Amino acid sequence: MAEVHLNSIIKSYDGQTNVVDGIDLEIADGEFVVLVGPSGCGKSTTLRMIAGLEEITSGTITIGGRVVNDVAPKDRDIAMVFQSYALYPHMTVFKNMAFALKLRKTPAAEIDQRVRAAAEKLGISQLLGRKPKALSGGQRQRVALGRAIVRDPACFLFDEPLSNLDAKLRAETRAELKQLHQQLATTSVYVTHDQEEAMTLGDRVVVMSGGLIQQAGTPLEVYSHPANRFVAGFIGMPSMNFIEGRVEAAANGHSFEGGGVKLDLHGPLAEAAGSAAGRDLVLGLRPEHLSLQDADAPAGRTIDLKVQVVEPLGATMDVYGQLPSGQRILVRTEAQPLEIGEAARFTVATEKAHLFETGEYGVNLRDQPAAALA
Repeated sequence: MAEVHLNSIIKSYDGQTNVVDGIDLEIADGEFVVLVGPSGCGKSTTLRMIAGLEEITSGTITIGGRVVNDVAPKDRDIAMVFQSYALYPHMTVFKNMAFALKLRKTPAAEIDQRVRAAAEKLGISQLLGRKPKALSGGQRQRVALGRAIVRDPACFLFDEPLSNLDAKLRAETRAELKQLHQQLATTSVYVTHDQEEAMTLGDRVVVMSGGLIQQAGTPLEVYSHPANRFVAGFIGMPSMNFIEGRVEAAANGHSFEGGGVKLDLHGPLAEAAGSAAGRDLVLGLRPEHLSLQDADAPAGRTIDLKVQVVEPLGATMDVYGQLPSGQRILVRTEAQPLEIGEAARFTVATEKAHLFETGEYGVNLRDQPAAALA
């Protein structure tokens, strides 16, 4: 096992545009870190630079206290699991898993022991005599994992390894992968564009966009305290609702006015609002923080929506409704009868709402020190 440090890493293919634009990241020994973001954000390029499959333009990569900028991939003591499995079709499962050990001239008895131990962990012992063409997608992925495990590397690198699996198998394999990490406790860096995968797998989630790290933290930190509007919109399923408007002074403090609605601001949001009065801002509301009106809900904590679409989900339902301004937002609430076209009133948990500066990467004012808002 080993720590992985990235210091001021830049990657440019043409010398003008930086695909990765000076990122710094420290990954602790035994930590499972997930790099997540949209296509083209630089996450896979970052992983490939750690692996040595891409040269860095500038900066330093350290694995286990050793600078590896000029170290060949095979000498970095890492094992990589690819999206495509990359199995040798003419070899049995056993030979696929044993291949790297044979190249190292590992004794046959040790190879046999390590391959069978890994196969037992992954539940594929009965497949060791088969060839890849006789395996399902999920079985092939387990073989690819097994091939990495037998090497006992200092660090595992995963490049979207579950993206070729169907939804049910992806969820099952994800749970198995998390359990496997708990057993092995090996430093792991995992790349995905699937934010649900990132939230469920990672000890820490690193959200990337535009070649930069937008935020790094535990899944709960990133979800509950997004650093900016991009992170807030990318993390969470369904996505956060955004309403453009202004903060205005009110008799009992401050209110947000936008989208044809007016909401009193409470909790942490009220503190941020004091330094933001009169400014154009964006209110962020997660769908689960709205609910069909509580009879005791005070004035200034409700919004009216014209119901457009209702999607039953069992105990809950998703409601797409239109604000007075015409903007559509999504509510996830307890399942109740609602008619398309009717006007429905929803209670807003304003103490859980967020206020952002305008723009794609507008800063979250709710979680900023008061001095930064002045």
